[in-house]
Amino acid sequence: MAHPDEERELVLDLHGVSVPRVVHAPGLDESARHNRIGAGAGVHLQIGRQGSLDSLSWQSFAPVRPTGDEVEIEVVATGLNFRDVMWALGLLPEEALEDGFAGATLGMECSGIVRRTGPDVTRFVPGDSVITFAPACFATHVRVAEKAVAPVPSTVDIEAAATIPVTFLTAYYALVELARLEEGETILIHGGAGGVGLAALQIAIWRGARVIATAGSPEKRRLLTMLGAEHVLDSRSLVFQDEVMAISGGKGVDVVLNSLFGEAMERSIATLRPFGRFVELGKRDYYANSRIGLRPFRQNLSYFGVDADQLLTHRPALAARLFRELVERFEDGVFSALPYRAFAANRVTTPSG
Repeated sequence: MAHPDEERELVLDLHGVSVPRVVHAPGLDESARHNRIGAGAGVHLQIGRQGSLDSLSWQSFAPVRPTGDEVEIEVVATGLNFRDVMWALGLLPEEALEDGFAGATLGMECSGIVRRTGPDVTRFVPGDSVITFAPACFATHVRVAEKAVAPVPSTVDIEAAATIPVTFLTAYYALVELARLEEGETILIHGGAGGVGLAALQIAIWRGARVIATAGSPEKRRLLTMLGAEHVLDSRSLVFQDEVMAISGGKGVDVVLNSLFGEAMERSIATLRPFGRFVELGKRDYYANSRIGLRPFRQNLSYFGVDADQLLTHRPALAARLFRELVERFEDGVFSALPYRAFAANRVTTPSG
């Protein structure tokens, strides 16, 4: 570093000293020529090496004409889910992708415009604005079965509509179809400021339930209070169990929508009153094959595990029905799209910046 030269930027590491230089890179030129987008072509996001976001790149592909009941959609906006981040970082177990609708791809929900339809499609025509579940939604075009598509509600703009499919279908399936949340009941929503949590808050209020929510920061707790939660607790403290019991007069809650793990999950089960329903959204305890005691379940408790990705694969008719019901609720003005931030495709590796 004391060498008498004109260098002002140096990197010193175990391999020596490096200085910045602009040089010709024939390999990159060849890659650019190979991946040039031609007429009628599209691009989709690919990851070269899991665990390295720097290996993400947009690759060209030729869209295939839809057949049967398939719909081709030109993507306007794609929802980024926690699953996508975990998979790209190599932190998602392979079993998490088994039997899933999206499979080992990036992106499982989007909004867009119908461009072509197969001969058996009856509900959509080219030009329709739609939302959908589909594999590999980080793309210019997706092709998917008609049953996984719904019209963009007239109350929501097309970009915001990309926040609807995964979060709202997960919460709606969990609370309406499984837990059968009823008016006057009390629900504990963990992670209330997350996407599914915010959707669940809207659904619970619509059902006439009292909401106790948890969140990890004062800002998030203030947001949940503003949006209608009656009580908002700290999700990072195990004291929430005692607080829930105090709020409920020692009776407990009717439904828990859980995303916590370990001891916090067990304490959440302990907050249920007789005939309570525990709905598990988290996956960590599944993959760890965690054990829970069965003693609490002697009080007619129910346990549900929820994975919307598998719902679309194994119960497509049910998923389609719930999806239609959701859109109707949006049309009626009951639900609203979630807060979001939009990022250009060229910022795919830095969406938090």
